[in-house]
Amino acid sequence: MTWFAMLLLSAGIARPGGMTAMKSVVCRPVEDGKGKAGQELGDAIERMAMQFARSNYQLAALLPGDPPIACFVSKVDSSKLPPGAR
Repeated sequence: MTWFAMLLLSAGIARPGGMTAMKSVVCRPVEDGKGKAGQELGDAIERMAMQFARSNYQLAALLPGDPPIACFVSKVDSSKLPPGAR
């Protein structure tokens, strides 16, 4: 694994549904995409991206692997968050 991948992973792995504080970058493996390619893999990534979009995240990077790792970046301006939520 590259140093960049390790940096992204160390930024925080969390579920979008139950977070109390915003993380600027969230990376998670695309478990539904394990062993898949083409349209099936694209559909699995799109489903995950839709889940994160509901929590104001957008897809920023895909790291190769089986399963691939999808990284999302927050669309929220952290300067406008209350103290303790950054």
